[in-house]
Amino acid sequence: MEGLSGRILGGLVGAASGDAMGAATEARTTEQILSYFGHKVVDFETPPDDTFGAGNVPGQVTDDFSSAYFIAQSVTEAGGRVDETAIRKALIEWSKHAVFFDRFAGPTTRLAIRVFQGEKIESSARVDMTARQATNGAAMRISPIGLINAGDVDGAVRDAVTAAMVTHDNYLAVSGACAVSAAVSAAAGGSADLYSVLQAGLYGAKEGEKAGRKCAKDVAGPSVIKRIEMAVDIGLGPGTPDEKMREISDRIGTGLHVSEAVPAAFGFFAASGGDSMETIISAVNAGYDTDTAATMAGAIAGALNGISSFPEHFLPTLEEANHFAIRALSERIVSVVESKQERKAENE
Repeated sequence: MEGLSGRILGGLVGAASGDAMGAATEARTTEQILSYFGHKVVDFETPPDDTFGAGNVPGQVTDDFSSAYFIAQSVTEAGGRVDETAIRKALIEWSKHAVFFDRFAGPTTRLAIRVFQGEKIESSARVDMTARQATNGAAMRISPIGLINAGDVDGAVRDAVTAAMVTHDNYLAVSGACAVSAAVSAAAGGSADLYSVLQAGLYGAKEGEKAGRKCAKDVAGPSVIKRIEMAVDIGLGPGTPDEKMREISDRIGTGLHVSEAVPAAFGFFAASGGDSMETIISAVNAGYDTDTAATMAGAIAGALNGISSFPEHFLPTLEEANHFAIRALSERIVSVVESKQERKAENE
């Protein structure tokens, strides 16, 4: 098992890789992916002209990891403190990068950022409904919160509630974000395995729902908790990884609602036995919102297995294609985690 540095870097590369690979397959079915590329997508590809990622080069990410990247930067600059100010600062900074924001940002986050920047939004039924949407937008960018709380699952849940509520203030979105954050935290902690990470994710979903019902809006939609249970049952059940991928896609879905993409990410992770690349490949080839599902699944698997679980060209390709300093960011996260651990030891 890799050390903390390898696991933190693995979590970042896993999330970024899932996003970049999924950008080439988003909105297609599995059959359409196979037909267009002639094979399963297992590496960085140029997104077709009819996808949201059209114009991206291989290895270039979309809104999923780019927003997570700016959140990680802002929180590490704040010494690991996760509060509304740090999250707002990150999202405003992200919105200034047109290559990521203008092309990909979802309506819930766009509306929230307009408010952050001081714009007066007239209340209307349409605006109120947008703010209540239980989409996967908070969960897709939450993995750095789990990394910053490596090994502290309760801290990861607590901070995920804070981060999610800034833009997605409904209990289902909070539940989904907490599930991913908790799983990443457990995976990066150093003593986890496939099953303990899955258990942490389910624990996070339950605690996130509990917290969300107290501080967030009620909203219509399926239970994230029950959908994760269903997806994991499929993932750990009989069949080949490819058969399980299709079953998860058909029964759980991989769409924009938080009760689809988040549970599906856990299902792919389970179906692949926790293997980093197999997890991402399953999510990328399942169809629909592939970049989001693969971002979350990749973050969980990458944090568990570390940077050595990815091909050597992945990190330099991601850094060059996006002009990101991912390794340097990982080192700052490690410093934050170590400082937290030292303070905790002093207080015990």
